Amino acid sequence: MEQVARTPLYNVHRALGARMTEFAGFEMPVSYAGIIEEHRAVRTTAGLFDVSHMGEFELRGPTAVETLERLMTNSAAALRDHQAQYTLMCLESGGAIDDLIVYRLGADHFMLCVNASNIEADRDWILDHIRDRGSFRDISDETALLALQGPRAAEILKPLTSADVAAMPRFAVTEAEVAGAPSRIARTGYTGEDGFEIFMPADSAVAVFEKLLEAGKEYGVQACGLGARDTLRLEAGLPLYGHELDRETSPIEAGLMRFVKPKREFIGAEPIRQQLASGTKKRLAGILTEDARQIPRQGYPVYFGEHAVGAIVSGTFSPTLNRSIATAYIASDALRSNGSAVQIEIRSRRVTGSVAAMPFYKRGAPEVGRMTTHA
Repeated sequence: MEQVARTPLYNVHRALGARMTEFAGFEMPVSYAGIIEEHRAVRTTAGLFDVSHMGEFELRGPTAVETLERLMTNSAAALRDHQAQYTLMCLESGGAIDDLIVYRLGADHFMLCVNASNIEADRDWILDHIRDRGSFRDISDETALLALQGPRAAEILKPLTSADVAAMPRFAVTEAEVAGAPSRIARTGYTGEDGFEIFMPADSAVAVFEKLLEAGKEYGVQACGLGARDTLRLEAGLPLYGHELDRETSPIEAGLMRFVKPKREFIGAEPIRQQLASGTKKRLAGILTEDARQIPRQGYPVYFGEHAVGAIVSGTFSPTLNRSIATAYIASDALRSNGSAVQIEIRSRRVTGSVAAMPFYKRGAPEVGRMTTHA
């Protein structure tokens, strides 16, 4: 049996009373005080996540930009120093190998943050398609990652670093100490809120985590687990690999066209251009149900009338909307020819729902969870 890995914060999670689970080969906290309480803390004040299970790679040298331009759907060449971008890496078929963030730390120096479940596959794919293998380094094991998320995140982080974090724009990255630890601070996140992701040496993670919790105590900061991370990202309409994305699904089908520069030549570009010209057979759609007690889960069938037209890929109870929300892949023809009313089969019972615009939640937006129709 393959041994489950642990992040440097495992003992801290246990001491804080976290409920633990296995995820992507790591023993990770699901929740501490409870998913709903942690979710609401992020929406109103701040939450602190250990996401050290994520993978980090470095690319350096004169061929770094060339490598990223060939492998990624977005254009790393367009990044200025100390900027980051969301992007995808695709097969020749256009299916997604992974979605990730690329950080430009210098002219020929990049860091990639990849999904925990894809570290090995991503590393192998990059090494198979790189001209200078010596320019690549997997720094996942030596790197810890904390995510401080929520409207008070900048106030909490400010006294612990010399970086002017309040002035950092979204998707900026800078290098500075945090609570005495050399760190890379990025104004990025996976919650739909303002916040920061902080990369540091693995042996600094415990001290920095504890100092962030202490600094955030007056603001009501909560230690948060993967449960709240999932409800927050789904409200914000953010994809999770293995659900909204996989090797059989293209960025176009997933509604991620804004992160694809189709006029460039990259692996998977041609089938993606064909999908843009001819359309796709399936499309990702948001769904709101009318019964908050019945949660659509991955694999549950979706119907227009008596016709099965797709399946749920993610579903949860939304603490912000106080109802169930989900994403589903639905046949494009069915979306065009039907209204917004759908049914989801949940444990042999049909539950009524509506196709809805995503994101379900957007910070500062007066209206969320809007219904939509597809003409």
